[in-house]
Amino acid sequence: MKKQASDKSRLFFIEFLIVLFFFLIIGTVCLRVFVAAHSTTRDADALAHAQSTAASIAEVLEAGESIEEYFPEAILISEESSSEAVNAGDRTSGESREESGETTEKSNPGDEGTEEDSVRKAIYEITWDSDFQACDADDAFYTLNLELTTEDHNQTARITVIDRAGDTLYELSAAFHLPLTREEALS
Repeated sequence: MKKQASDKSRLFFIEFLIVLFFFLIIGTVCLRVFVAAHSTTRDADALAHAQSTAASIAEVLEAGESIEEYFPEAILISEESSSEAVNAGDRTSGESREESGETTEKSNPGDEGTEEDSVRKAIYEITWDSDFQACDADDAFYTLNLELTTEDHNQTARITVIDRAGDTLYELSAAFHLPLTREEALS
């Protein structure tokens, strides 16, 4: 009789271990699923925020407004302006004329640095922490870079959002025509 009781308890113990092992495996699988779901949700939130901000910046630029006015957290990283010919064909033909001794006449000699012939480039940066709150560049988890080029009355913008690892989350390129001011139209 004692032998039957010990066999039953041993059988119960083995069954208990099998059930425990089964729940351990199921718990591990469920935990991995929840971690993957959390990671996917975080990535989707980051992508949605990146798309929303990039679209907002593009709309501000399309309206002809200033980035600093609508995005005070935007930092101007660099800005350069250069006077160039309107297209490369004019520049090369002008250079070849000067080499051959011909002179070229401009309609207004003082117009070399006018806005029509200049190319302006500006680079802005907006940095966020992991909760998309504006922060310093040292604490940044996400960074938005805006490369803004204005030539003649055309403006192009390249908006890129990257994460801390340097992976691109979202990229948007846009081109706009800047309308003439009243003075420019009348002259």
